[in-house]
Amino acid sequence: MASEAAPPSPEEAFRAALGARQDLGREAPEVAANIGEQMGHMGLDVPTVSMVRRLRDIVVTLQPRRVAEIGAGIGHTTAWLLDAWSREDVTAPEAVDIMEEGHRFAVILDRVIKRYGMDEAARVVVGSVDEHAPQTRAWRLAHLASKERPPTLMDALDVIVLRSATEVLGERAAASLEMLRKGGVLLLVEPPVPGDDVDDSTEEGAALIAGFNAWISFIHRCSDAHDLAFVPVHGGTIVAGRTLS
Repeated sequence: MASEAAPPSPEEAFRAALGARQDLGREAPEVAANIGEQMGHMGLDVPTVSMVRRLRDIVVTLQPRRVAEIGAGIGHTTAWLLDAWSREDVTAPEAVDIMEEGHRFAVILDRVIKRYGMDEAARVVVGSVDEHAPQTRAWRLAHLASKERPPTLMDALDVIVLRSATEVLGERAAASLEMLRKGGVLLLVEPPVPGDDVDDSTEEGAALIAGFNAWISFIHRCSDAHDLAFVPVHGGTIVAGRTLS
């Protein structure tokens, strides 16, 4: 009698989850496509279909129970994720936090959630992860036995999808790692290297360069302490980090 194959190690399962999914569709969902057009009219950067599609594929494959999207904007990536979770053949998470820094886009994000009937599982959280992380830790210490979601960003998350400006990306990536459970996965997009046209004598240029250097420092720390992988796609590179502690 043939012996059963050994189950994949956590590292093998993590890397296997980073591949493309052919069964989830290649075209942008209608809601996401409409939001992408609106972003273009607003002068906002629209990620490539390849980029956001792979983010969706990875998240769906990981099957998180508790997930957060941080820096959701007006809901472009949100719509891709919610559309996938609305499929009968996809396991939807039990709890979803969708975070945006200000109230400006909160109403739009709430409409996207309602459009997919995800009101019970998903909510909009206003603020930044670096501000919420210490507040969540304080709440958890005061409610150790509680199974409720904190009023701030959830902790013990299985997956976080992070979008952030380069200037604060390293700081927010580090804060996001603190919100993951052991074995949780952080997904973000690698920032571009500042070009020769960036003037470090200006406040804006200096902040961009300092932020990029902070990002490089974060990557070095993360590669030493956690399981890190890079996924090149059309339009950039997805960085995936799995926490080991």
